[in-house]
Amino acid sequence: MTTSANEDIGPTSAMGSWRSMNPKASPTTHTLVVDESLRDGLQSPSVRNPHLDEKRELIHAMGAIGVDVVSIGLPAASTRAVDDAAALLKEISDARLPIRATAAARTTEADVAAIAEVSQRGGASVEVYAFIGSSPIRHYTEAWSDDFLVQRVAAAAKAAERAGLPFCLVTEDTTRASPSVLSRLWAVALDSGASRLCLCDTVGHAEPSGVEALVGFARNYLDAHGAQSVELDWHGHEDRGLALANALTAANAGVERIHGTALGVGERVGNVAMEPLLYNLGLAGRRPRTSLSALRHYSDLAARSFAFPISTFAPLVGERSRSLDEARTARCALAQQQKTEARATVEPPLEEGWMPIRLRLNGDNIEHMTRPSRTLLEMLRYDLDLVGTRQGCDKGDCGACTVLIDGEPHLSCITLAASCDERSITTVESLKGPPDLDPLLDAFDRCAAGQCGFCTPGMLMTATALLRKHPRPSRDTIKRALSGNLCRCTGYGAIFDAIDLAAKIRAGEEPPGVGLPGEHVPPPLAPQQEKAPTKEKAR
Repeated sequence: MTTSANEDIGPTSAMGSWRSMNPKASPTTHTLVVDESLRDGLQSPSVRNPHLDEKRELIHAMGAIGVDVVSIGLPAASTRAVDDAAALLKEISDARLPIRATAAARTTEADVAAIAEVSQRGGASVEVYAFIGSSPIRHYTEAWSDDFLVQRVAAAAKAAERAGLPFCLVTEDTTRASPSVLSRLWAVALDSGASRLCLCDTVGHAEPSGVEALVGFARNYLDAHGAQSVELDWHGHEDRGLALANALTAANAGVERIHGTALGVGERVGNVAMEPLLYNLGLAGRRPRTSLSALRHYSDLAARSFAFPISTFAPLVGERSRSLDEARTARCALAQQQKTEARATVEPPLEEGWMPIRLRLNGDNIEHMTRPSRTLLEMLRYDLDLVGTRQGCDKGDCGACTVLIDGEPHLSCITLAASCDERSITTVESLKGPPDLDPLLDAFDRCAAGQCGFCTPGMLMTATALLRKHPRPSRDTIKRALSGNLCRCTGYGAIFDAIDLAAKIRAGEEPPGVGLPGEHVPPPLAPQQEKAPTKEKAR
C-alpha cells in the first residue's frame, strides 16, 4: 500500500490486527481530547510563552485536528494570564470553533474568581479545573490535614457554583493516593456540585494495569454513590515512557476525556504527546481519524510558537517519519531513501551551543552568553549571582521567582533567558535601601509582612508592578494582583496591609521610616571603671 504524506497510514483489509480482538475493548465509546499546551505545556523550562497572536493561531490549529477541549491557562497566575485567557475565549466564540474552554485553578476562591472574570470578558462559559495534591508525600510536605483539603475543595467548588461555571476536581498525583483520601475528596466535590473528576499520573508513576485498576475504582465509586452522570478525565506524564500507553488504556477503560500537549511539552520530561494520542485514538475507532497533514501543521506551528525543536525521530511528525512517507510515494523508494540518508550524513551534530543576549538589568546594560534552554531564573541566580530571586516550585505555580520584564511581572522559572534579549529586567535587588529606603521595604518591615521570607522577593516585585499601575489600589485590587504569589506563613493579611501602607507612603499620606531599627535603641553603656584595690587586698 502506498499513501501520500497527507494521508493516514493504517492497516488494509488484507492485513490482520490484534486490536480488534481485545475482548475488553469498547471502541464504540467516543473519547474526547483536552489540549493542555497553553497551560501544562508552558510549565516546561525549555519553552517560551507564545505571544497572544501565536496562541490564537494555535487555537485554530487545535480545532483543525479535532481537539474537543482546550485549557486557556491559569488566569490567577498574572494579569497577562487573565488578559490572554479572555482573548482566547473570545477568539473561540467569535470564530465559532467547535471547542470547549477550560481553565486551571488552585482550590481557592480567588483563583475561581479569576476564571469567572475571564468568562465574563470572553462572553462564554469556562470549565473550572481546580487542582489539589492528593498523595501522602504532598500532604506530609505541606503539613496538610484531611479537614484542610476538604475545606479547600468545598470552597472552590461552591465558588464555581456561585459563578455558574462547571467544576472539575483535579486530584494531583492520584496514582499515588490512597483510596480513602480519594473517596473523601471526591465525596465533598460531588456534594458541592462537581460534574467531573480528573485522575492524574502527575509523576508518571503508573503502568497500564494500574491505570485500569484506578479507573475501575473511580467508576465503581461513582456508580455506588448514584453519580453515573459525572465523567472522568485522565492526565498523564511521560516520566517512565508510558504516557501514551497509559492514556490509551484509560480511554479503553472508559475515561471520557484524555489530556495531552503539542509535542508532549510539559514539566520534567513532558506530557502525553497530542499527535500520537489523536492518531492512535482514531485507529482504535474511538474518534474520527485525523490526517497526518493536519497533525504536522499543528506540530510545526507549536514548535515555532514554543521555540521547541521537533525531534528527528518523533513519531508521525519528525523528519524521519515524514521522509518515510515521501519514500512510499516515490517512483524508486530505494533512491529516495538513499537521498534521505545522504542528507542525514551532512547534518551537523545536535549541540545546544551558546547564544549572546543583551539586556538592561536593574538599569545596567549587560551582555551575556547563555544556553538556549537556560531559564531566566537560572541565569539570574547562577550566572549573575542575583540570588534575591527565589527558586521555589520551578513550574510556575508559587510566584517566588517573580521578576519584572519590561515592567510587567513574569515567572522567571518558566521564562527562557534567550527570550529576554533586548528587554529590561528588574529584580528585587533594584529596590533601594537606606537612607532612601523603598516604601515597600519600609512597609513590609513595619507591618511584619515576612516570616520565613522565602516568598517575599516575589511579593515585592509583584507589588512594585502593581503600584506603578495603580498608585492607590483598593484592597481587592491588591488581593487580585498577589493571587499568583503563594505564602505559607503569614496568611496574607500583613502583606496586604504592607502594600496599602507603601501606597500611602508613596502618596505622602504616611511618613516614611517610622519605627525602623535603630530609632529606639538606648545609648551604649558607659565603659566599666576598674575599681582601685583596697589596702587589705593590697597587703
